[in-house]
Amino acid sequence: MMRRQISRWLVIVSIPVFGMLLMIFRSSVADQASYLGLNDIKRGFKSGKCRSCHPAIWREWERSMHAKSWTDPVYQEAASAVTDRQKNCDPCHAPEPVLITDIGKMPKLRTDDQQSGVSCLTCHVDVNGGMHGPSMNIDAMFHANVAGEVHTKATELCATCHGQPKVPEHNQIISFKKSQASEEGKNCATCHMPQVKRMQSTLSYERISGRRHTWIGSRSGQMLEKAAELMIEKRGGKAIIGVKNKSGHMLPGDGLRTIILDVKISNPSGEIEYHQQIEHSMMLDSDQMDNRFQPDELRQFTFDLKPNYSIQAKLLYCLLPTIPENEWVTMAKITK
Repeated sequence: MMRRQISRWLVIVSIPVFGMLLMIFRSSVADQASYLGLNDIKRGFKSGKCRSCHPAIWREWERSMHAKSWTDPVYQEAASAVTDRQKNCDPCHAPEPVLITDIGKMPKLRTDDQQSGVSCLTCHVDVNGGMHGPSMNIDAMFHANVAGEVHTKATELCATCHGQPKVPEHNQIISFKKSQASEEGKNCATCHMPQVKRMQSTLSYERISGRRHTWIGSRSGQMLEKAAELMIEKRGGKAIIGVKNKSGHMLPGDGLRTIILDVKISNPSGEIEYHQQIEHSMMLDSDQMDNRFQPDELRQFTFDLKPNYSIQAKLLYCLLPTIPENEWVTMAKITK
């Protein structure tokens, strides 16, 4: 009799429990189905959904060179001179999402919306429409969030465009991996996407720490000032100028850029008696190719110096070969 009562009680209890589990399962499936797919995400980006939900991050991105990577007139002029630009240039300036084409492989050129350059979708969306990134403290309402190390340790992700061996002009990653910064566990985002506190989305209730989506680089005066250290030592009728590369990768990091060591020696009356400019670039001439500074390298230059003479050294940055000298940016300056 007791066993029958227990069995009847288990049946009564198990029915609502099973029903509850079924409801949870159905709700979970419905939630997954309610997330936007890849095509919806693409349409949402074009219609401004990313901007409406992530206004702070969008404002950062739209001011970045990633956003202008296709429309930038400097790029278009340079790429127009490359015969195979659709193979070696354009795919990284208007790429299909790299999580779909595979991290590390040369991206594929988008056939539409190329004006958006390197967009949110380039680095974050997968084939199912899931948005990848660091771990978040809130759930998104419209797309699936996928957390992983791809974005918290971003070097390999960045290497998809900035580490292609067949495009050595823009391969910063190969030299970065040999740097002290890499050995210390730093990655590209450490310097180029500094930490910032802001609302991650319109669903946020407080400012949280995240990475700034401006990818500051050689067009930033502050970055250039941090990239190298300049020093002078006078000894035995000589002046020894030292240039220390602190950028974490080859300096300059881009094949079109040039760094100029400008040296002037003046007599006691202040008159310049000697002036020399030493260029450092990947593309100089047929006799001298790629004399850029290696990661963490301290390179020294020695000059004869008479008693009571002064020497001035400036490190100048030239963004493009066509930029006139009066527009070169001063990275560092020292006089002794």
